[in-house]
Amino acid sequence: MSLAPLAERFAAGFPEQRPAHRTVGRESEYPIVLPDGRAAEVAELWPLLARGGDMTMSYERGVVPIGLDGERYSFCAEVGRGTIELIVGPAEDLHGIAEAHAAGMARLLQACDEKGFVVLGYGIQPLTPATPDFMTPKQRYGVLLESIGQPWLWFTLTASDQVHAKVGRDEIVALTNLGNAMAPVTVALCANSPIYDGIDQGVVSSREARMGEIHAGTSRHGMPAAPDADLQGMMARLANQRLLMLREGEHNFIPPAGTLLDHLDRIGGTSAPDAWRDFLLHEHYIWNSARPRSAHGTIEMRSACQQPLHEGMATAALGFSLIEAGAAIQRFLDAEMGPDAWGALHAWHKQVVVHGLAAPEPFSGLLAGVLDRCAAALDARGRGEAIFLEPLFRRLENRKNPAQIVQAAFRDGGVPALVRLAGHTAWTDRPTM
Repeated sequence: MSLAPLAERFAAGFPEQRPAHRTVGRESEYPIVLPDGRAAEVAELWPLLARGGDMTMSYERGVVPIGLDGERYSFCAEVGRGTIELIVGPAEDLHGIAEAHAAGMARLLQACDEKGFVVLGYGIQPLTPATPDFMTPKQRYGVLLESIGQPWLWFTLTASDQVHAKVGRDEIVALTNLGNAMAPVTVALCANSPIYDGIDQGVVSSREARMGEIHAGTSRHGMPAAPDADLQGMMARLANQRLLMLREGEHNFIPPAGTLLDHLDRIGGTSAPDAWRDFLLHEHYIWNSARPRSAHGTIEMRSACQQPLHEGMATAALGFSLIEAGAAIQRFLDAEMGPDAWGALHAWHKQVVVHGLAAPEPFSGLLAGVLDRCAAALDARGRGEAIFLEPLFRRLENRKNPAQIVQAAFRDGGVPALVRLAGHTAWTDRPTM
């Protein structure tokens, strides 16, 4: 079966040419906890967040509140009942993202203070275990648990910080490949999920380690096994992944059998009325470190844990600048690593998931070279955005990422020390960079 019609429709969601000025968006997930580190109930926040009448509530099946949409920012329930997502953008630059995010965070912190909850600048629930009862009551989540099994429940605990960068049609494949190749760079600098279930798990990024268990043999999560040669090759890679669910009617989802390609064969190919709708639902549940989003015309960078709030813009700046500097970084990698770069970066990814910035780089100066090119790309935009990368340069100089600092605090004082380190309320330091 030719997947060319899918590839053409997918590409049509992106601008024909590289944007003269890329826009940026951010999706930030935060664990909400009680002062002792147990997960709080995000559902209790909706009435407080909705005050003022300037946001519109959305519901699951018209009954269960699951989100609030506003003009500058939105809130969304995540898979776990103790995680909330703050969404901002698109904006013209990282300063616009920072301002909108700070406004939304002030609202969230105030609501949490009134409930006695704490917002964690951290990448996973530190104490509450992953169980079916801890899932937000969305029907599709139950179907995903049925389709994937126990590994799906990691989504109830984790908290990532994702950034979207607008890209042109002719950049999709090259920059998606580059974004995925940069997953170990992101993990090395931004891992922040070493402790969950009250235990130091011996890795700096439990997000990458545990969620990589989801269909590990087909690279459904994280860095793919190999780069894509072209857009049709990317479509084929996605279509040969197992199909996790299908829409049945307006609000219902069912677990199917086989791959998306099997499903397309059954319904009459890519020209079938529901083929595009089913493809979009399918590819939404493939979680590679970088993935193009046809609905937005962006590449989404996904491998960063949530950060300490005072350095909260670091991952957005990194992900966005990796795309902006993509061509320069690719030339750098080609010159230093040659045709074996992907395999070497894949092997390094496994090491940084465990050791963070203590893991040896594939060649001396890789991280510094990438960060220098990211800063130069942001400087070239002329908007003073490189300032948001400063925490990453400090981490590289000290050879410690947030997870390594959390591990030291946990050794001294357990989960209470972690909550004191990573926790923020409306009356503590406000988030800045």
